[in-house]
Amino acid sequence: MTIPFPSDPDAQPPAPGRFPPPDPQPQPVPDPGPLPPDPGPLPPDPGPGPGPAPDPEPQPEPV
Repeated sequence: MTIPFPSDPDAQPPAPGRFPPPDPQPQPVPDPGPLPPDPGPLPPDPGPGPGPAPDPEPQPEPV
């Protein structure tokens, strides 16, 4: 839904030279060429890691 705005009777067109004139013809976008080749499938999942680190050797309690 658009909200109608009242026309401004005192509105003036922009001063000449303030805005550059629009391009008469839009410039064509150059063709980037073919896409690079598909790298192929991803490498296999290495699986879970080695797991938690082993507990350090118990130290003798000071007496």
